[in-house]
Amino acid sequence: MSIKILFFPVFLSFLFSFLNILLWKIRRRFRSFLSIFGSFLVLISCIYILFFNLSCFTQWEKLSQFFAILISTISFLCMIYSQWYIPFVNFIYDSLFFLFSGAMLGVVLSNSLISLYIFWELMTISSFFFILYENTEEAKNASIKYIIMTGTGSIFLLFGILGTNFIEKNILWKHLFFFSIFIGAGVKSGIFPLYSWLPDTYLSVPTPISAMFSGIMSKTGIYAFIKFYFTIFYPEWSTFWENLMIIIGMITLLSGVLLALIQHDIKRLLAYHSVSQIGYIFLSIATGTSIGLLGGLYHLLNHSIFKSLLFLGAGVLIKMTHSRELEDYGNFSSILPFTFLTFSIASFSISGLPPFNGFVSKWIICQALLEKGTTLSILGMIISLLGSALTLASFIKVINDSFLGVGKGQIKEKISEKSFLIITPLGFLALNCLILGIFPSLVINKIFNPILGTISTLNIKLINLISFWGYLFILIIFLIYFYSLRLTKKIKEKRVFIGGEVISRELSDFDGSHFYKTLYETEGIKEFYEIEKKGLLDSYKISEKFFNLSSRISNKIEIFMRDEIYLKGRKFILFLTEKFRTFQNGLLPRYIFWVIAGLIFIMEILVWRY
Repeated sequence: MSIKILFFPVFLSFLFSFLNILLWKIRRRFRSFLSIFGSFLVLISCIYILFFNLSCFTQWEKLSQFFAILISTISFLCMIYSQWYIPFVNFIYDSLFFLFSGAMLGVVLSNSLISLYIFWELMTISSFFFILYENTEEAKNASIKYIIMTGTGSIFLLFGILGTNFIEKNILWKHLFFFSIFIGAGVKSGIFPLYSWLPDTYLSVPTPISAMFSGIMSKTGIYAFIKFYFTIFYPEWSTFWENLMIIIGMITLLSGVLLALIQHDIKRLLAYHSVSQIGYIFLSIATGTSIGLLGGLYHLLNHSIFKSLLFLGAGVLIKMTHSRELEDYGNFSSILPFTFLTFSIASFSISGLPPFNGFVSKWIICQALLEKGTTLSILGMIISLLGSALTLASFIKVINDSFLGVGKGQIKEKISEKSFLIITPLGFLALNCLILGIFPSLVINKIFNPILGTISTLNIKLINLISFWGYLFILIIFLIYFYSLRLTKKIKEKRVFIGGEVISRELSDFDGSHFYKTLYETEGIKEFYEIEKKGLLDSYKISEKFFNLSSRISNKIEIFMRDEIYLKGRKFILFLTEKFRTFQNGLLPRYIFWVIAGLIFIMEILVWRY
């Protein structure tokens, strides 16, 4: 396939980025149309290239096009949403947006490792400026942390790329280069313990960009790792790395969801859930099997959809209340019914409940781990089930605080959900959460089988059966809910009296932020939270402490060298030169005396020697 055709979406993205700079004086309404139209063209070009040239593509070129369509779709929806969320934004935002999405497309569409790295760096730079976009102190600190950690990851990735030609010459070098690739891709994905940049960054950028960071940018790290692992190093080449990746996947999954449980900031909570879901993907890929790769890719697709939907739904709450704190929300289900519905669908999806899409991919991941059959993989399956239960518990808290509950929050900006700019992205993503969950066989046959081939061990009939019963269960729940709404109209609200005093609803009800305080005090888990609070799980803070310690040690060495070696040595040399100056006083008799004394000394030595 011609490289010019493959890179046409990248060219279009950069073209519209340049047009936004060139036409910086045009009115916002025209720029909105230009940007939405440009994102739509990029999406259409990706779809056209895939479906009209499918027979010409190799397996890995089809995978690249799958990622390209995913990136362009989420970008298009986030661009639509941005026109509502930031109505008065200037041309810099739209220009950066196209530069950022074009760089991500370049990463997945590159046909060489060097061009992949060039677009990787361009993606890092453009996302760095997005973090600085709002120019707050929080954004400045997050940007420094981001550029240091991802910059270090890029150095590791470059080292691994440069070493790909030498991996067969020496097994030690092969391990070293694989480690470099793993670190480089792992930093961008957000695996344990390299995820510490992620929560701070997601908080600092505008919410539509948070959706892109979580939904698609983190997936470029997954893409890079898949490409290296399955085409250059090949699975099962090292049992050590296979087991280590499974362990890291389990720790990433569990630590992410445990940290999410205790968060009150909705964007930070969603950021930690991104870490947890990346753990699922890495856990599946680490099996090295076809069904494991299928589970990883399916969950990657699902995560891009439901996590983007969660961030966009959170953006509606943030815009209405001007706050990210869950304590400032509550009882918004009647005010934001559409957001409540779509956010609930995304919450059930990420929790892995049937018939939503998260259930299907998590089921395949569990089947891949069970099929692997090792002790670690079985433990990984148990951890993944526990992670799903904790994820559901976390989102029960979020839904209660945001849409149900007491309703302590103050509405600072009236929101109308009737806008096309809200309905389109939220509705499309929510619909796909259902389609990818109710029709998994269609998704696997049309999307993943052309890439991976037919996987005979996958029990798709059982998945379809469970999804069907899950669909009926959800339908019954909704019928009960709507029926209960009719009943509640006939129920009279009574005031609560305690000791003769009327207790307000705010005091008698409770909010979800206190749901899991007992979890924080649980032995074993409490120690984990204390370790995290001290920053011992934050690789950035640990590195910062290490460099501070090394700088103090080097400073003490410098002081020692200056005071003990240089200054005292200087005094000693000056003392010697002062003494020798007495021998060089310019008197000829004294010079003759020292010459004769020296000759006598030499003669005595010669006589004693012989």
